[in-house]
Amino acid sequence: MPKCLMAEINGSSVSIHDELSSEANKQTWKIFRETLVGTIGQRKFDWICHRYRSKINFNTSEASGDPLLPHHVELFSIGSNQLLSQDIKDRFPEKLKDLTLSTLRDRIQHVQPFPLVGAYQDPESLYGSPGSRWAIFFHDKVLMDKEKQLLFSDVRRLSFTAWLERMCKVTVNREFLEGQLLAAPGADGMPDYYKVHRKIATGDGLVAYALRPAARDSHLKPLILFRPSQWALSGEDALETYRNDVQPSVGEDGWKAAESLFDHLLMQDPRFRRGNQKISIAGYSLGGTHAQYLLAKHFDKINQATFYNDPSTPDDVAEQAAAAMNNMPRRPEDPLYIQINRMERDPCDKVGGKHVGWGITHPDVKVQLQEVDHNNKEISVFYLHAYRIFDNTNPTYQTKDPQELNNCLDNSQRGGYEGMRRLWGGIAYIAFGILGEIIKAISWLFGVKILRSSRDLDI
Repeated sequence: MPKCLMAEINGSSVSIHDELSSEANKQTWKIFRETLVGTIGQRKFDWICHRYRSKINFNTSEASGDPLLPHHVELFSIGSNQLLSQDIKDRFPEKLKDLTLSTLRDRIQHVQPFPLVGAYQDPESLYGSPGSRWAIFFHDKVLMDKEKQLLFSDVRRLSFTAWLERMCKVTVNREFLEGQLLAAPGADGMPDYYKVHRKIATGDGLVAYALRPAARDSHLKPLILFRPSQWALSGEDALETYRNDVQPSVGEDGWKAAESLFDHLLMQDPRFRRGNQKISIAGYSLGGTHAQYLLAKHFDKINQATFYNDPSTPDDVAEQAAAAMNNMPRRPEDPLYIQINRMERDPCDKVGGKHVGWGITHPDVKVQLQEVDHNNKEISVFYLHAYRIFDNTNPTYQTKDPQELNNCLDNSQRGGYEGMRRLWGGIAYIAFGILGEIIKAISWLFGVKILRSSRDLDI
């Protein structure tokens, strides 16, 4: 009887039908392996098997003659979608930085031809935390990568503004790998690509990704994305982000620990920023506060800073930044744009002192504050904080008059949220530290890892 690779109509299994024998299933796995290796290469095949080793043991399944199931196929679709620059280098000899965007797209199509496999979810319905309650407490690498795949699946329909907001509020929580290629809206309506040049993290609550254009004729410019607080305990440095939130100077622990890494990146790494090239930075919530510290110190290397619903820095940080920016030489050919986006009734942006951008009068520094008033007045503050303004059906928003700007960027003029946070913040800071030690003890006792550190090295 001739043998052929078949998928049952009900999706229950994929196998070679010859009385569903174990030997036939072994042959199915062999054909599946050969097909995958021939398409994505041996190194990528091994990488996927290792990354998802808790979900699949290819050699064991093949040797035992287990049936090849749809979720096995989906794992390799998800894994191959985590596209690394090395995947292209393995198949083509050119250096990535020497490729045109057109050639890069062609290379990507060759090494990653797989469509989405399995259940589809609208990317607009995904938020910062994992889509599974279990994954909020226990890290699920497959779910994380699947949601990352979904979040990039509709990049062609997004404006760059919508893409950047989604990246800051949602996608960055799914963790990028150094060398990973990330699709972004291109100038011609087709995807352009960033390469993750560097992950900046010390285990103290700040995580950021330095992205540089992948193709030599890309229209993108270098970008640093800052990650927000982690509502899911399974996120890297989750409790450290909480401590950054409640300490007297929001975000100071994370910034102080990583400050020298940013200095090196911006002043001594020509592969990221060439010569006097200006970069963009963006951050949401705690990530926006960390981005403000960078803007205050390195404003001369930045021409676009975008913030979403972020707490402010201490007064002295914003005041010193304003004094330095107001005294810098004119730069009319390459002005600095500071874009601050807020949701009305979200208390997060009322935390801290003054937002960097306060007090600036330099003619080549353009500060704009946009506030969105959600139509549903009964909506929870947590939803308001995470609401996507641009990656959504766009509601009406207001741009604040320059005469109102300084008051809006000075939280001493905006109610008592900061006083309340400072009152309880010291206690919460200690409590989160104790909670972390308790969880670590429980993890050790039961052999289950809950808290994760960005210091850990694991693909």
